[in-house]
Amino acid sequence: MRQRENQIVGRVLAEFRNEIGLSQEDAAHAAGLHRAQYGHYEQGRNAVPYLVMLRIVRGLGVPIEDVSAAVEKALGRRRAR
Repeated sequence: MRQRENQIVGRVLAEFRNEIGLSQEDAAHAAGLHRAQYGHYEQGRNAVPYLVMLRIVRGLGVPIEDVSAAVEKALGRRRAR
């Protein structure tokens, strides 16, 4: 189950990045990450630590709430209020 969740988070990050029109390299640079590490997050090979997620969403210019909602939707869950 954990790997599936990592893959969903990665897919959501890739979707936001593609909507903005950034390459993985540009997104990684904006977040202060190495491109290979960023790629591992998008591929779901690694879980994204919370503080790293904050750096990524800031680099993408996307509210973390939007990313969280997209992940929850992809997981088929309702957002907790």
